Amino acid sequence: MSFGRTELGPEAETQELMTAFGTFIETKHGGDLEALSTCEEEIFSFEVEWSDLCADPIIQGYLGDSLDHFMTIAETVLNDRFLHFMQRPCRLVLRLNGLTEHHKRKLDSLRMRDRRKLFTFDTLVVGRTPPLGYLQRASYACAAKGCGYIGQIDQRLARQRESPGQCPKCAERYLAGLEPEEREMAKRFLPRPSYRMVDEELRYIDVQYLSVMDVHPDADGPWSLGEHVWTAVVDEDFVDAYPVGSLIRLHASVQVDHLPERTFDKDTRRVMVLRVEGIEMLDEPATHFDEVTWTSEPAWR
Repeated sequence: MSFGRTELGPEAETQELMTAFGTFIETKHGGDLEALSTCEEEIFSFEVEWSDLCADPIIQGYLGDSLDHFMTIAETVLNDRFLHFMQRPCRLVLRLNGLTEHHKRKLDSLRMRDRRKLFTFDTLVVGRTPPLGYLQRASYACAAKGCGYIGQIDQRLARQRESPGQCPKCAERYLAGLEPEEREMAKRFLPRPSYRMVDEELRYIDVQYLSVMDVHPDADGPWSLGEHVWTAVVDEDFVDAYPVGSLIRLHASVQVDHLPERTFDKDTRRVMVLRVEGIEMLDEPATHFDEVTWTSEPAWR
């Protein structure tokens, strides 16, 4: 998924992964990119197989605790390679597909120790919000006369908007000509920066919250439901693609969020939220609740 990603890491580490994934895309999916050259969609989900990613030793090293870092870099590389084929404006969103049986979990079994881990869940969509806009990246221009510096800050979903720190160009002008010891001291007293947002460079994406429940095969069903309702966040072309009643397999990482109804800023309670990295239809013919035979009539309906 492309929202709320962490910033790219050190240059050497980033470059190694960019090179590895670039080679992977050219080798495994060069033909797919060429076939998408005339894609009429503005946003298109580009699926990659989990087993193919794991076959590359460099990429595999990022698929555990560093999955968020990998998805950020990989999607950037994917779109960079796509520029050579793209004939119409289209942005590709990297999606994961074909996770193993080892990844399968039930939503109701999740605990806080599972945060930041990637799992596969068989689910029923029991509710959804309207599409929401999310400011994913904000651009700020330094307001100092003659500066011209513009900084971009990636924003986190459902958090206070973050602003840049000290303007590097203004700071350098302020510190110019000072000895190293003097520079260190002067850094503590740099003038407070002033920025304005650059509206034309703001990046918004669509997001949507899905309410989902466990489903699993049942001899009297064929499907029966779990106990609790969980929240999954989808973005881009996944928004409004799965109506209430959809049976879907989510490939998602477990994230931690504030309670929606918290009444004070420093509430220490948290809820688990799923950040969706890929979706497969669980039961092709049964894409809606009314087309499925259930063990019992769910209370939520």
